[in-house]
Amino acid sequence: MTNKPRVIVAGAGPVGLYTAHALAKANVDFVVLEQQSEIVRYRGAGTVLLPHACRLMDQIGLYTRLEEIAARMHSKSNILQNGQEFCRFHLFDPFEDHFGYACLGLSRSQLIQVLYESLPERESRVKTNARVVDIETDASGVRVHLADGSIEEGAIIIGADGVHSQTRTIMNRLARDSSSGAGEKDDYPMVASFKGLFARSRLHEGLETGLFVETHGSGLVTQSTSGKDYIYYSVVRALPTPTTVQRKYSAQEMEEEAKSISEIYIFPGIKFKDLWATTARTDATFVNLEEGIIDKWYHGRIVLLGDTVHKMTSINGLGVNTGLQSAAVLINQLHDALRSNPDLPNEAIEKAFHSYQSIQEPSCRAIVKMGMEMTRMVTWSTWTAWFFDRYVIPWMNMENQVKTQMHPFVSNAYALDFVPFESKVGQTPWNKTPKFQAAEQGTERV
Repeated sequence: MTNKPRVIVAGAGPVGLYTAHALAKANVDFVVLEQQSEIVRYRGAGTVLLPHACRLMDQIGLYTRLEEIAARMHSKSNILQNGQEFCRFHLFDPFEDHFGYACLGLSRSQLIQVLYESLPERESRVKTNARVVDIETDASGVRVHLADGSIEEGAIIIGADGVHSQTRTIMNRLARDSSSGAGEKDDYPMVASFKGLFARSRLHEGLETGLFVETHGSGLVTQSTSGKDYIYYSVVRALPTPTTVQRKYSAQEMEEEAKSISEIYIFPGIKFKDLWATTARTDATFVNLEEGIIDKWYHGRIVLLGDTVHKMTSINGLGVNTGLQSAAVLINQLHDALRSNPDLPNEAIEKAFHSYQSIQEPSCRAIVKMGMEMTRMVTWSTWTAWFFDRYVIPWMNMENQVKTQMHPFVSNAYALDFVPFESKVGQTPWNKTPKFQAAEQGTERV
């Protein structure tokens, strides 16, 4: 096996491609393995980048491009299934006032496209049709076996291959077979209590760009926003019973689901059936939505990132944002390890991976817990959830509530330690600055 500090990244989603950018900034050799046949593809999901994610994009030079293609989010409206609005507040505007960065709404595929097209040497460093089937590890590195029979060698492998991660499955097997026996008890530790239909539709006249609309009701919630080019919308619905079965529904099942919710209002004056009528079925997907967080994020020379580690429904909007933050923390630890010992012995890797999990796990667990609670509240899973959501929240100062609940996650977010840059600032200071930049300014990194 190789002693060269080459990093293998499994998965070319937003988190995997951002990790590749971070490795490039750290002057670390890398390759990205994507099991699909193409990198940029639309699969029915929108996302909102909060200021700490935008700051990471700014640090690698991509924020301006994202601003050009994304919708600038400003407010949130909660409506009932009959279209009646019962709560509206400025959810996103205060973030920009406090942190200097707007909240940007765009599709997952647009984010992937920007990350991919700006990646140095992408033609040689990103490989498609590269499905991981096995991993060998020893004291000097890893050998990653692909479905086509080829082998990629490196010092470590980072699994950013999603909630159904093959990297995680292999890592757990290796951990259980080792003397420590420290793998997860189940290869698939996430539990789905909800299913989700995600889609996009052509723009409808009169819709307000940058408004985020949520339809609340018993056992069901929708989320929708009008972007610059499309309407992005989703329907999250409670399953009859929780399951660990990995499930993607058929086209017929998706049509049956759409028919059953056709009369629900997605926007005031616009029903689900109105959007579904102008939605290409290739622009929609219907899947189970897993939730959970694993206990062991690494073993030996294998480490995991993003949805592979911590998974939520789409309701709190923090999946991609949290995954990007975890990637920055991991590459910071790896960069420090390489500066101390470029050969990356096992002890250095163990220290780096342990530090990464120790730093990120508390906030990730809190975010996953928050996501689970929010999903159950807006789907009125109990009568107290219904009462609080329907009759208490409309009378609350929601801007202040969001500030109390969310701003600490944002202000305490990390950036890449080794890439000095001029961050945007607002009323609330960033508590973490790049380590080298802080040293140059004679300040100590918090």
